[in-house]
Order: sequence, then C-alpha cells, then structure tokens
Amino acid sequence: MSADDGRTITVTEAARRLRDETSILLVTHEAPDGDALGSLAAMALVAGSLGITVKSYVPGDTFFPSEYSFLSGLERVHRGTPPDVAQGTTVYMLDCASLMRSHGHRFEQGAFRVNIDHHQDNPGYGELNLIVPDAPSTTLILHDVFKEAGIPLDLRVAEALYVGLVTDTGRFQYSNTTPAAHRMAAELIEAGLDVNAVYRKVYESTPLPKLVLLQQALCHLELRLKGQLITAWIGPEDFARAGAEEGHTEGIVDQLRRIQGARVAAFARLRDRDGVPECKVSLRSTDGSVNVAEIAGAKGGGGHVRAAGFTSKAAVDEVLDWVEGEVRTRL
Repeated sequence: MSADDGRTITVTEAARRLRDETSILLVTHEAPDGDALGSLAAMALVAGSLGITVKSYVPGDTFFPSEYSFLSGLERVHRGTPPDVAQGTTVYMLDCASLMRSHGHRFEQGAFRVNIDHHQDNPGYGELNLIVPDAPSTTLILHDVFKEAGIPLDLRVAEALYVGLVTDTGRFQYSNTTPAAHRMAAELIEAGLDVNAVYRKVYESTPLPKLVLLQQALCHLELRLKGQLITAWIGPEDFARAGAEEGHTEGIVDQLRRIQGARVAAFARLRDRDGVPECKVSLRSTDGSVNVAEIAGAKGGGGHVRAAGFTSKAAVDEVLDWVEGEVRTRL
C-alpha cells in the first residue's frame, strides 16, 4: 500500500474508532524505547478496560530495556514472527515511522492499519493516519485520543503515558518540550501519578551490565571533525564481556552527546542476525543544526531532526566513516 492510499484522521475520529473496536493488534518498532513501550502499554490497558480483545507485538527476541519492565502487560507482548491478524482485527501501529522497523509489511494482505505517530518522516502508510509531527511523544497523542473518547485513566495508564513523555523529551529538557507536554504532565500528576516513583524506576535502577556496556563503548570513543562529531561502537565481544543484551544499549548515545563541543553523536552496535553481521546506528544532534533524520534517511532509516537511526550491513568502521562524511557536509 502506498502512502496515497491512506486517509488522515483527527483525534476525534481516532477516539470514535477506538470506542467502536472489538479486536485490535498493537504494534511498535523493533528495539523499542520508552515512548514505544509506553504507547503499547497504555493502549493495551485502555483497550482492555473497554472490553476490546487486544494483543501486542514487537519485532525481535531480545528483552526490553529493564528500566521499563514495570510497565503493565509487557510480559504478554508477542515477539519474533508477526502473529496472524484475524478477520475484523484492526492493527494499530504506534510510534512507528517505518513499516520495515515493525515488520508491519509482513502482515496478511488486507490487514487494516491505524497509524498513530509523531515522527515527521512517517509516510502515512496506514489506511488511517493520525500523525502529529509537533507532538513531543506518541503517548501525548494517545492521551489526547483517550481524553476525547472520555476514557478515565487509571494510574497504570498514567504511568505508561508519562514514561513515553518524559523519555522522549529528555526529562523535559529537549527542544520538543512544548507547553502541551507540561500540561499533560500536570494532568497526570493531578490524577495521582507519582512522578518521583517513575523517575526512580526509569533513571535510578540501572543494571550493572548496562554500565559495563557503557564502559566498553567509551573504550571505542572517537572525537572526529575537531570534536564536533563523537562516535563510539560496541561489538559482539563487548556484549559478551558485559553480559549485556541489545536492551542495555538504551541511552548510551545520549551520554555521547553530552561531551563538550559535540554537535552530533553516533553510536553503532554490531551484532549478528541469523548469522549475518548487522550494524545498528543511533544518531543525535545536540542543537538541531545538523538534521540527523536526513542522514539516517539516506540509509533507509529515519527519525527526528535531533534523534534518528538506521541499520547497515557494512562494517562498523565503514559506517562511521560514512556518517562522518555526511556530517561534514552539513556543518
């Protein structure tokens, strides 16, 4: 299906459709972050409260980042091969700019997709598309949908929505922190959310393998372009040495962007997928002057102006050299 086949809908239309659903499948992207998992958890809880039959799917088989393990229902998320989509089931694609990153292209022909996202490079691949590029997180869009539908939020839903908001805004420090973000946070707090408890779970419960993996990444750190580009990488031996998994890489690239003088940070993870080497790269732009979504898009990836990523089959040194060339032309 091309992007032209879909229709753009409003929050009101999305709320009305959700109210009328009987069976849904929730999907987000591989290597999910806080916004992806928060969206998935919140939507599953709300759907369950409405009596909707709900299943969830995330590609891959590595465990989710441990800092999000307290979110309700993640233990029931289907992994690996995409599940069958039963007749009459709507597939909700959440926080996923690319069908490829969600394996959504592998669902049965005729699967009906509702695409809810805030990435500006989302092409609108759903039959119905609610894409709000200036929203700080997908959970904020869902919060608006739930409010419009008149759905009361219990504390588990509030937690999930807040996790997506606080992580995608960098604890309300990134440039995407809008007045709407603070208003949403205030509403969740007024509903009884304990933000300090969420903060401790997400940011102050780091497992040791994650810290060791960060140590390994720093051993491969390079300052390029007179320190304006910071690169680092980890390979299979680093994961083994740390006793770590892919989920432990969450947030490492944000440590790199903190280095004084950095304009762009690039963090690469080299792993084997079915015996084939694969290099996943996360990109961050500190001030937005370099659009890293353009760089990622050139390799089939995507994201935001300040945060993006892509996957390559090339060797890690070749990939990082290519990133250096792309950044150089944009400085």
